[in-house]
Amino acid sequence: MSTTTPTLAVPERPAPPRPERDLTVDLLRAVAMVAVAVGHWLVVVPSYADGRFDGVNALATVPLMRPLTWLFQVMPLFFVVGGVANAASWSGARARGEGYSTWLRTRLVRLVRPAALLFGVWAGAAALLRAAGVPADVVEPIAWLVVVPVWFLAVYVLVVAVAPALWRAHERYGWRTVAVLAAGAAAVDAARVAGAGDAVASINFLLVFCVCQQVGFAWYDGRLARHRATGWALLGGGLGALWLLTHAGPFPVSLVGYPGQELANNAPPTTTLVALGLAQTGLALLARPLLQRALGHRPVQVFALVLNRNAMTILLWHFTALVLAAVVLLPLGVVPDHPEGSGAWWLTRLATVVVLAAVLVPIVALVGRTERRPASGATAGPPTGPARAWAPVVAVPLLAAAFGLITVHGLSGGGPLGIPVVAAVLFTSGALLASWRSDPAGSRLI
Repeated sequence: MSTTTPTLAVPERPAPPRPERDLTVDLLRAVAMVAVAVGHWLVVVPSYADGRFDGVNALATVPLMRPLTWLFQVMPLFFVVGGVANAASWSGARARGEGYSTWLRTRLVRLVRPAALLFGVWAGAAALLRAAGVPADVVEPIAWLVVVPVWFLAVYVLVVAVAPALWRAHERYGWRTVAVLAAGAAAVDAARVAGAGDAVASINFLLVFCVCQQVGFAWYDGRLARHRATGWALLGGGLGALWLLTHAGPFPVSLVGYPGQELANNAPPTTTLVALGLAQTGLALLARPLLQRALGHRPVQVFALVLNRNAMTILLWHFTALVLAAVVLLPLGVVPDHPEGSGAWWLTRLATVVVLAAVLVPIVALVGRTERRPASGATAGPPTGPARAWAPVVAVPLLAAAFGLITVHGLSGGGPLGIPVVAAVLFTSGALLASWRSDPAGSRLI
């Protein structure tokens, strides 16, 4: 006779529930995306004379526009909602048992694919124009203007790469992590005002926007929603700090740089954008009930869904819409020329926004397929197969360097037919490493 010894089943400790997806974050991202495009279209004023295209930054010539940057400078909010997305993505990856490299690869691929299409189209177009005999001084400004938004990617790949480490710091230290990062950004600003070089000032590209990401982490885990007063505190404190920094402090009122400034608030970013990010987050928290009610209406849901599915495409291609419209319309003489800052000038700028939106829509419908396509094959969800542990980590600095070079020099330079060889090599290497995965059949590049 055999006997069995009964054992007591020890129930597994349930994992803490993940916060439900906050659709208001999607709506905020959609609104911010519109603000980015509209802000750029209002500020950049192209012109055409004597067979040459030129343009001005209206912030330099119309001082009334500078306070409006407090409304249209939404990059801090972008990184806040990006923090929510990174926290949700990393938490989901841990729940599925995925490692850092697989998670990072997934995040990088979603950035690389839309960028690769933009670079391929415009680098190819610039090379063809040069081959056709168009002067370099005509091609190069266009090939630079269309990639102005790429600076965002140079910073975002770094912010994404450090997100898991900063999430752990958030879980352990909470708001103290925000304080340390903000203090570091303030120290960089002090050194910059004292005459430190660009290398020191550029550290704030990471510090300032990591502060915003940490605020997004607090949104994701519910800390910001615990008390109604939090929204008012962030809004009032952020606006108060922003006013002091720009009126009593050394920083200009305009939160977007323009030619002739000794100190710009966005290149590299200063602590004014930390203050703005806190204020924007506070306003978003206070508006959250209204946003939630709005999301109960089908048109608002569609608006948020469409813009989020095409977010990178809109960000990367809205300057292309401006360039194409200028090249076609300005030589025809159909765009009225009014004194800068006049009432007629403002009406023309608003009309320009409508025209450029109409140009952008078919562009997004066409090239947005790259972003909307599932990340691997025909299946939805993240790419399959584990990533080579080192490959996406090495890809990050390569991609950041490529995006930075392209932002500064554009897509037409000193290489054969103007192709920016160094940036192309860096981007291609980074893109291949970011896409490197292994599967049961072995390692391969996809």
